[in-house]
Amino acid sequence: MTKTADLMGLGFSWPAAQAEGFSSVAITAAGSASTDATVCDSTNDVFIMTATGADGIRMNTSVPLLSPIYVVNTSGSTGKVYPATGGNFNGGSTDAAISLTTHTSMLIMRVSTTVWISNLTA
Repeated sequence: MTKTADLMGLGFSWPAAQAEGFSSVAITAAGSASTDATVCDSTNDVFIMTATGADGIRMNTSVPLLSPIYVVNTSGSTGKVYPATGGNFNGGSTDAAISLTTHTSMLIMRVSTTVWISNLTA
């Protein structure tokens, strides 16, 4: 996975590097439901999550269609990942979270206004 900063260091313009590369950010999970979970920004592609069990993060409604989003849980506790408000993962219940256990990752992609697809690592 090539990072945006690496591409810019090679001479790519910022728009080209942003379109082709990945950018990561640390994010701390919060809240206990979709409504009060920490919202991911729409400028990063990789979210390195720390969680304490019942808290979580929520996808941003501004994520472009078919853009891959990676969430990595580096903490010692399970965290929850929610779709954007009103959305669902893989056709499941609206606003339902997927639990991301410790030291695992998840690939997410928005495929419509409300549907997000996801794939968990083992």
